[in-house]
Amino acid sequence: MDVEKKASDTIKKYNLLKKSDKVLVALSGGKDSTSVFYILHKLGYNVEGLMIDLHLGDWSKKNRENMEKFCSELGVKFHIVDMKKEFGKGMCYIKAVLKKQKNMTGCSVCGIIKKWILNKWSKKLNADKIVTGHNLDDECQTVLMNFLKGNVFLGVGSTPAAGFADLSGKHFVQRVKPMFFVPEEEIREYSKKKKLPVLYERCPCAFGTYRTETRAWMDKLSDKEKIKVVEGFQNLIPSLRKKFNFDLNSCKTCGEPSRGETCNACKIFDCLK
Repeated sequence: MDVEKKASDTIKKYNLLKKSDKVLVALSGGKDSTSVFYILHKLGYNVEGLMIDLHLGDWSKKNRENMEKFCSELGVKFHIVDMKKEFGKGMCYIKAVLKKQKNMTGCSVCGIIKKWILNKWSKKLNADKIVTGHNLDDECQTVLMNFLKGNVFLGVGSTPAAGFADLSGKHFVQRVKPMFFVPEEEIREYSKKKKLPVLYERCPCAFGTYRTETRAWMDKLSDKEKIKVVEGFQNLIPSLRKKFNFDLNSCKTCGEPSRGETCNACKIFDCLK
């Protein structure tokens, strides 16, 4: 089964997208998001690209150039959220401050801010769905990391239709993952076969984190074993959700969804003042 069919089958099985949806694809410039963007456009979905310029040196610059050109060639809209224009600082500075003040790792800081930006801008652009390029390897890593941390409840929203669909609308723009069951290596081969403008270098900040350590250990697992881990956890999610207390508020500072009075992104922004 090829990558395009796997993505299409996942969309149909989990009812992720409709042709009438305005679909915003979160583009990083990497193989996963670029491939899913190309596939959705090929399948006839109404897609637009959204990239967050993290200002991570030449890596960010090259990815931005690649995606600007790619969207232009496909004839689709391309939106840029510039970190320095939005917050006055690039991601490297923000990560350094949070590491010093809160001992938070780079990937967790980046993840919180990117989710906040994606949700905020998707509402601003009137998108019906946000698509991310998360693949089988990413999801397997998440399951194992949460298990090793002793908190499997952290993964109750980790499904092809990410988060909680019943909370979408007022608070969330639904995030979906068509590549959920596609192995990373298959996507790499696909992107090369299609000659997509992909920068294969990993994020320059992706070192010395819990996720990179988990990724290295997972290299020993076969794709079949990864599928078993992910599908096994998907079977547990319904029972876990019954025990999971998910009270949602609006952040008193920014109005975005939050489990407390203040969302995690605003807590990070407070550290930068």
